[in-house]
Amino acid sequence: MLLKIFYYLVAAPVLFLLRVLFWPFKMLFRVVKWLLVKSGEYRQFRKADFDKMDGWEFEEYVAELFVRNGFSHVEVTKGSGDQGTDILADKDGVSYAVQCKHYTSKISNKAVQEAYAGARFYGCDVPVVLTNSYFFPSALELGDEIGVELWDREELKRLIRMAERKKK
Repeated sequence: MLLKIFYYLVAAPVLFLLRVLFWPFKMLFRVVKWLLVKSGEYRQFRKADFDKMDGWEFEEYVAELFVRNGFSHVEVTKGSGDQGTDILADKDGVSYAVQCKHYTSKISNKAVQEAYAGARFYGCDVPVVLTNSYFFPSALELGDEIGVELWDREELKRLIRMAERKKK
């Protein structure tokens, strides 16, 4: 009986008071934890090693990168029969047909030709070849001549940095 009186008169009010006093801190910690988890997910995206990905993972990574850079209607095309286009995207009223090349060596003219054909097939305004590598001089010349944008490793890194800034 004495224990019940102690609980109702002393312990319960003290516990209630502590709960009320510490509730804002509890909420603050939940928000901080949520922010840390979100920034951790973003950091994971940013630090992804695109050189260790396979071709399909690279395409998915680039599609997510486009979304984070303000492209809309981003779509990864089916694997086979994609007509030389891996990703379709729009930005500022311009449609892009992107051919992703995940290579350790330089990219040749063939990729430029595929991107050009794919853009025409899908009716896109701008054909693009995006790679984690670099281009042979002949590919650069062809791309310049027929209007295919060639985005090499440096441009890929620039897109990643732009996505980082937009997230902040």
